Amino acid sequence: MTKAKERIIRPNDNEWPHYLKEIPDPPKSLHLLGLPINAGEKAVAIVGTRRPTAAGIHAARTLAAALAQAGFAIVSGLAMGIDAVAHNAALEVGGYTVAVMGCGISRPYPKSNLKLHERIAELGTLVSEYPSETPPQPGYFPQRNRIIAGLSAGVIVIEGGVKSGARITAARALDYNRNVFAVPGSIRNPMAKCPNELIRNALATLITDAKHVTDDLAPGLVWSKPAEGTPTAVALDEREVDILGFLDDAPVALDVICREKGLTFGEVALALSRLEVRGFVRRTVMGYELAEGGLRARSVV
Repeated sequence: MTKAKERIIRPNDNEWPHYLKEIPDPPKSLHLLGLPINAGEKAVAIVGTRRPTAAGIHAARTLAAALAQAGFAIVSGLAMGIDAVAHNAALEVGGYTVAVMGCGISRPYPKSNLKLHERIAELGTLVSEYPSETPPQPGYFPQRNRIIAGLSAGVIVIEGGVKSGARITAARALDYNRNVFAVPGSIRNPMAKCPNELIRNALATLITDAKHVTDDLAPGLVWSKPAEGTPTAVALDEREVDILGFLDDAPVALDVICREKGLTFGEVALALSRLEVRGFVRRTVMGYELAEGGLRARSVV
């Protein structure tokens, strides 16, 4: 396969995304690497924190995969955390993804996403308004966020602080008259403040499923029935089920679980150790929280 070459497009070019023509502050040009952008393709941005919980990762992966399979381009910012999860999920199901960078497209950033950068250059499209070798600068990322919002018919916010980049992207999307969606989170999770506040102030539509997005953006879309091989019931005892149901996307200290569930330290510790070994819970310095395996298990027990 011939390696893609960097190219520059401008507003009058055929490849220029028509959604960018609708915003008041579009870039004067874009540097691209990878597949041609389908200028008329429906796109959804998925944005969020660089430090997601297991619940945030699960939501980003599930939504991105389902929307990519439904024919939406998945747009994000190639950052660690939610961005990387969304890009990877789209590619894993054979979908298309666009990464808008806050530096030149030949400067993989962060370095931990080097392999993802290479995959998107081959199977998706890298986008930047900065020349190829431009190093990242703090001020470039808020500017980058307006392009993420501008490229998309809607923006999904999954975890983030009230002053986060995700909040900036949502604000730009609202300015551009785009649909904004938010996945709610636990009130104990500081990274749920942004989506929860957007929902509370009626600035975003609460969603828990990809169909909630397509109902707004593509109401004529017909969803297929769930594939065979859906998760089967998990063998857990009554106490493990009870504790699994109590945990969520924010760490809970062991003594809090004991107090709320009326169990001894030993009873809770034993149940948690069994759940942890099976990948259902994750231990952090702040306590125990659900892992992705626990989210899936909880849906079928």
